[in-house]
Amino acid sequence: MKKVSTAILFALLFVRIAIGEDAAHAEESTSIFSGTFADALWAVIAFSTLVIVLSLVAWKPLLKNLNAREDHIKQQIGDAENAKIKAEEILDGYKKQSHEMLEQATRYANQTGKELIEQARKEATAITERANSEISNAQNVASQQLWHMAGNMLIAISHEVLGRTITPEDNKRLIHEAIGKLQEESLKNDNFES
Repeated sequence: MKKVSTAILFALLFVRIAIGEDAAHAEESTSIFSGTFADALWAVIAFSTLVIVLSLVAWKPLLKNLNAREDHIKQQIGDAENAKIKAEEILDGYKKQSHEMLEQATRYANQTGKELIEQARKEATAITERANSEISNAQNVASQQLWHMAGNMLIAISHEVLGRTITPEDNKRLIHEAIGKLQEESLKNDNFES
């Protein structure tokens, strides 16, 4: 109510000033307000009534709507800040998860690489051992064939030198003696080279 009475007093003051200036300038020019004091008083009363009615009817709902809008905006800002915080937490979680997945993939790749290298080494060792075994077997077979060929050559040479036919018992005996001597010589040469 104080506001209304203050507004009325200001309106009356302005009307008084307007009337006073009107009287002073009446002779010089025409005034915008060419009415009487009663007209001014009615204008002030109408304006005051309008202000009172608007303050009672429109001011409270308008203020209520403005406050509600302000509260709604504050709530939206708070919700947006909460959503931002949650999004940052989720982003941090995804970053940690991707970092862990990357580390796990690196460990798995390193482990798989080591396993593949170890498997390749084992296969290479097995191939080398198999090749050495095959070489050794081939050497033994070749050596046996060589001894038999040497024995057959000895029989042929002894047959020519002696000029007589050798019996199968003589043949076996001569072959065994020749093979024994050749093996002894072979062992001596192997020991000498080593």
